[in-house]
Amino acid sequence: MRILFVCEHIRGTDGWSTYTRLLMESLMNHDHEVHLCCHTEESGAPGVLPAPIKMMTNPFVRLRCSNTLERVVKATQPDVIHITVEPYALAIPHVPRTIAERTVLTVHGSYGVRPLLELSSRWAARRMYRSIARYIAVSNYTKDHVLSLLTTYDAQAAQQWNQRAHVIHNGIALPPWTPRKANDAVKDILLIGQVKPRKGVLEAIDACAQYQRTHGDPLRLTIVGSYQEKSSYVTAVRNRIRETNLTGNVELIGYVNEEHLEALYERTDLYLMPAITTPDTFEGFGLVYLEANARGIPCIGPNDSGAKEAIAEGVSGYRIDPSDPKAIAERMHWILDDKRIKPEDCRAWAEEHNAEKCRIAVEQVYALLHSAS
Repeated sequence: MRILFVCEHIRGTDGWSTYTRLLMESLMNHDHEVHLCCHTEESGAPGVLPAPIKMMTNPFVRLRCSNTLERVVKATQPDVIHITVEPYALAIPHVPRTIAERTVLTVHGSYGVRPLLELSSRWAARRMYRSIARYIAVSNYTKDHVLSLLTTYDAQAAQQWNQRAHVIHNGIALPPWTPRKANDAVKDILLIGQVKPRKGVLEAIDACAQYQRTHGDPLRLTIVGSYQEKSSYVTAVRNRIRETNLTGNVELIGYVNEEHLEALYERTDLYLMPAITTPDTFEGFGLVYLEANARGIPCIGPNDSGAKEAIAEGVSGYRIDPSDPKAIAERMHWILDDKRIKPEDCRAWAEEHNAEKCRIAVEQVYALLHSAS
């Protein structure tokens, strides 16, 4: 089967890139022919897409994107067009029906609903959800959230979504398994994500402060991810670190390469990301929790988003209310001191979500395009 992926790029560590790259690699390993249409030049296709965020606000950008997509489809003649970055699907209302009928859209999370909530993109979003042949939602939470909004804004699109959306949890590439060594001197805690409200950075700091007050054990919270030093949120984060007397315990280290990240994983005792949910911002699934689990690291994440499907309660970690630092600190104690979560159980949970299982499920969705034609 010849598959055209429409994405931003595949070289990053963000969720869009990781999902696309792992799925592509798995498909190519099973004799599928894969092509790329990207924002960057890496695709080699006859056209480069605009930045995804521009698709949200400018209808002329959407028109140019649709023209580019048509040219790439004509050049590559794919059996399936798989859009893995939601804003690019806003071009679908402007392309021929023969393209829409071969299109699959993966809806990860926030960018599956924001086009419906914003007036500048709502028309295109409604048409998009009416037109695309099949959808993949990365969690039941994401599927239900999109359905709820479509029911409000477009009953026909809601019906189409309900009939055409398939829930397929994200898959991960499993690293080699190495038994973990206990580190009792310092409790090492890791959070990976851009320093912004959705990732729950302030909430993680509050929980660490509560844990240190209650238990007194030395801890180190390392926050990995890009940030804008002059942003109001980063200023609030640095102020909170000082206010909670964690200046020597919390470090923002920015982006790191894969080798550095693996070194951080090796020393980590707990992955903590109490991500925040709002009407237009949520964790669609939470691949990063599974990536930590694959290395035997227990996780703590939110109980009100798709992340709850990525965390097996009491097995791979715990689900909490991000706004309750006492509850988070209690579960930190269960993991760091009581050792209630076993590394082997974390690994076993991650193995249930390997990239091959994801590929097989996606192939079944692809097959539906041709069974309907």
